[in-house]
Amino acid sequence: MRRQQLTKARWLMLATLGAFAAIVPTASADTTYPVWSCRASAGYVEINPLLNDDRIEPVLANGFANAAAPDTEQCATQSTGVQTVELPADAAEPLLALEAASASTSIANSVGPALTQVASADAGIAETARVSVAGVVIDAESITAEASGRCVNGVPRLSGASTIVNLTINGTPIVLAGEVQEFNLAPLIVVKLNEQVRNPTPAAGPRPAGEELTQRAVVVEILGLGEAFLARVVLGEAKADYHGPVCSAPQPPPPPVCTGGAILQNGVCVLTVVQCGAGSALSGGTCVQQCPTGSTADPAAGGACVIVRQAPPVNCPAGTVREPTTNNCILVRERPCPTGSIPDPATRVCVVPIVKTTGSSGENGRIGSSTGPRATCGRLEMHFVRGRATNAGRSFTSRFGNRTVTRGRLVTCGANPRSIVGARIDVVHRLPNGQTRRKTGLRSRAAGRLTLILPNDLRTRRIEYAYRPNLNTTRVTSRVVLRLTVRDRQGRVVR
Repeated sequence: MRRQQLTKARWLMLATLGAFAAIVPTASADTTYPVWSCRASAGYVEINPLLNDDRIEPVLANGFANAAAPDTEQCATQSTGVQTVELPADAAEPLLALEAASASTSIANSVGPALTQVASADAGIAETARVSVAGVVIDAESITAEASGRCVNGVPRLSGASTIVNLTINGTPIVLAGEVQEFNLAPLIVVKLNEQVRNPTPAAGPRPAGEELTQRAVVVEILGLGEAFLARVVLGEAKADYHGPVCSAPQPPPPPVCTGGAILQNGVCVLTVVQCGAGSALSGGTCVQQCPTGSTADPAAGGACVIVRQAPPVNCPAGTVREPTTNNCILVRERPCPTGSIPDPATRVCVVPIVKTTGSSGENGRIGSSTGPRATCGRLEMHFVRGRATNAGRSFTSRFGNRTVTRGRLVTCGANPRSIVGARIDVVHRLPNGQTRRKTGLRSRAAGRLTLILPNDLRTRRIEYAYRPNLNTTRVTSRVVLRLTVRDRQGRVVR
C-alpha cells in the first residue's frame, strides 16, 4: 500500500513540472584546441521520460540546461545568481526551493596558452535549500561545490570539493562526515552527499579526447523499476574538464599577411599614408615642391626653387636669399604637413598614424536593480558572522576545520546611499608569509547584499574586499580588511 501511494505522489509531481521543459541551444563548434572547459549550477531537476534530456536549471553559469549536451566548448568567465527560486513557482509545496543561489565560472589568463590557464567553477546556495518529494523533506544550509583544472609539472590536474554546513531529513539532523555519504530513505529514494565523478572523455569530431570531473554537494534520486532514475534533484554542481594536450607548449602562430599596401613591422601590419601640402605634388613616393612662375627647381640644391640672375650680381628680390656657392637668388618655401598628419624626421615625409583601439565600458554594478543607473562610486561593509545572524565584527577566531561565513553590503557613496546590484567584488587573501591568493565569484545580490562562505581548510590570514566601479582601471572606492585567526584543538595558532 505504501509503495502504491509513493508511485502516485511521484507521478503527480512529474506531471506538475512538465510545463517547465524548454528548448536548449547548442554550443558553437568554432573552437581552437586544446582548451579547458568549466560549468557551474546552483541546482537542477531532471525528469525521465517527461522532459527527455531537458533540465529545469534556473541558476547556471557557462553551460546549457540539457543533460545530453550540458557543456560549452570552452571555459569562460561568467556569473549569475538569484535571491529566491521556487519550482514549481505556484505550488503549495514546491519540489525545489533555493535562497541566495549563485553560480560562477572563470578562466585565468583567457588570452594565453592553455598551459598557463586555470579553469574554475563555483556554485551553491548561501542560505537555505529545500527538496520536498514523495513525503520526504530535505533541508540543507550553506551548500558549496567547487571544481578546477590546471597544469601541475606539465600534467593536467582536475580537483573538486563540496561542503554542506547543516542537513536535516524530515526534521532529523544528519551527522555530516565531510566525505561521500549515501542514504536509502525509501525503497525508491536515494540521497547522496559530496559525490565526485571523474570520467575520460573520448574524441568526438574535431574535439580531442580528455578528462572531466564533476563535483555535486547533494543528489536526490527517485528510482524506477529498472536501474534508471525517474527524477533527480541536484543541489550545487561544479564541473571542470579539458580536451587535448592542454599542458603542451603551443606552436607559434604564422605571421600575418599584410594587404592594401601595408608592410610588416615587428609582427604588425603598418600602413603609411603620404599626403602632400599646398604647392607640392607626390613624385616617387615623395612630396616635390612646385616652383612659382619665374623660378626653376635646382637638383643640385635639393630641388629648391631658384631665380637665376645674370652677372654682374644685383640685390635679390624681396622674399629670396642668395645661395653662396652659386651666387644665385633662391626662393625657399616650407612644406607644412596637412591637418591630421605629422612629419617623419627620418624621411621628411608627412605620415598619418593609424591607431586601432578595442575595449569595454568596464561597468561594475547597477544602482537599485539590474536595470538601474550605472554605479560610479560604492561603499563596502563586511563582517564575520557567528551562528546564523550574529555580527562578529572584522576580527574573528575559528577552529581549524570549521567553515566561516562573512556577510556585508555594497551601497552608493554620499549622504543618501542606495544598494548596488550585480557588482563584482575583488577578494584577496594575504597570508602571513607575504603570499597572496585572489578569489573570484563574489557578486552583490538584491539590496546590495554580499555573502561569502570560506573553505574549512583556511589558516590564519587577512582577507581584503575591494570595490572598483570601473573594471578597466585599478581605482578602488572602498576597501574592507577582515582578520581571521585559526587555532587547532590545542589552541595553537595555525599559520
